Amino acid sequence: MKLSTQITLFIVLILILSLGSMTILSYYQMKNILNAQLEDKLMNIAAYVSEDYMVKEAFRDGKKVHELNEHIEKIRNETKVEFITVFDMNSTRLTHPFEENVGRKFKGGDQTRALTKADRYISKAEGTLGTSVRAFAPIFNEGRQIGAVCVGSTITEIKKETFEKTQQFIPIITVVMLMGICCAIILTSNIKYEILGLEPKEITLLFKEKEAILENVKEGIITLNEEGNLIQYNKEAARILGFKENAADISGFIKSSKISPLLKEVQRDDVFEVKIRPGVTILCKYNVLRNDKKQVIGQVINFRDLTEVKKMSEELTGIKKMAWSLRAQNHEFMNKLHTISGLIQLEEYDEAIKYISKTANSGNDISRVITGRIKNMNIAALLLSKYYKAEELRISLKIDKQSYLDKIPELISEDDLVSVIGNLIENSFEAVNVGNGKVFFKIAENSGNLVIEVSDNGPGIPDDIKEKIYERNFSTNSNQRGYGLYIVKNIVEDADGTIALSVDDGTSWHVEIPVKDGDKV
Repeated sequence: MKLSTQITLFIVLILILSLGSMTILSYYQMKNILNAQLEDKLMNIAAYVSEDYMVKEAFRDGKKVHELNEHIEKIRNETKVEFITVFDMNSTRLTHPFEENVGRKFKGGDQTRALTKADRYISKAEGTLGTSVRAFAPIFNEGRQIGAVCVGSTITEIKKETFEKTQQFIPIITVVMLMGICCAIILTSNIKYEILGLEPKEITLLFKEKEAILENVKEGIITLNEEGNLIQYNKEAARILGFKENAADISGFIKSSKISPLLKEVQRDDVFEVKIRPGVTILCKYNVLRNDKKQVIGQVINFRDLTEVKKMSEELTGIKKMAWSLRAQNHEFMNKLHTISGLIQLEEYDEAIKYISKTANSGNDISRVITGRIKNMNIAALLLSKYYKAEELRISLKIDKQSYLDKIPELISEDDLVSVIGNLIENSFEAVNVGNGKVFFKIAENSGNLVIEVSDNGPGIPDDIKEKIYERNFSTNSNQRGYGLYIVKNIVEDADGTIALSVDDGTSWHVEIPVKDGDKV
């Protein structure tokens, strides 16, 4: 059965039950009210008749009994009751709607109390006209009881009157029922519109499909509402963020981390990095959720562990780096061989020997500095790669002979340190002129801090953009996206370090990162 049919039938059933119970309750309440009103009416008529002058006169003069019956019938017709019976102390009727019953004994047996105790009361009994509700009142003359009067209406008439009163509600009940059905149809249409015309089974299937997709996607996915509160997340998100699938933990992390402020700054489909803890950086992308009216109803953030991505990248690009280094070395050595060949052809043998010796010593010096004093192989490989790249670009990269790296601070990962060194050297390469460009690099530990120094002889950074260089998407190079220094600054600050810039015949960068106990080699 379709959802619309189910909703309509359910609402109609509720209306029937509600209106039916209200009608039954109203019927019994009305019946009680009418009975109470009838009893009051009967008692008032009985009291009136008991004090009537002609009634008392008929008891004194038996010849006036016929006139009394006509008088009582007139009162009965005016008051619209079933019967008014006047009887003496022997229960003999003096009046009755049917004259043949006049002179006969009162029927019902409930008149004794009125004759013996002179009480006024209401009773129900079987009489000549059937079961009826009766009001009794004693009749006194000069302080002596001479008889009693009974005024009554049959149960049939009471039920008839109650039914007639209840029938007045039928048109109202019908109108309410029709209005309820119309409202049910309208409500059903609105619900179907809101759920895109889908049936419950289809909605369940879609939900299960989305849940299965979310849980099998190898990216963390978090859904937020328009206030930035957590709605949904998948298992991969909990794993990457380091929470045991606890919604409260993830919600608290979203509000307290750097993600929330960044969502207001970045553009849709933009990618940004967030360091969530030492050694773990995530690469985020977000999209805005809108309803069919183009109103913003939330955001979806999908992210991946950048640490894992970098590891994969290192494996995939290892051959490329090797090829680059070999190409740079081949290019540089071909230039040196051409120089040596030229000197020999000019018969400048002494100069050729000096040049060969200088070249050999230069290569040995850089190898000793990098491989002998830089204990971390990834940092050493990075510096060697940058050295050969500088040779190919015809830029002089001087690595201080006093450089030394034994331990990496615990608040910064090996990959993050590679990013800091690589970005600073690349910025210096871009700043200097090809042919006479000079770049200086030094890394060492000083007073409990890891110190990194990078300087160049480029034109320097203008004063008007010094405050902007660390901003996301800011770059003086149109071919770059402006992430390098932004990433460097975030990495250094997350490691409780500092980065300083000075401009004097070029640009100099000075980075200090504290080294703490428990450092790793």
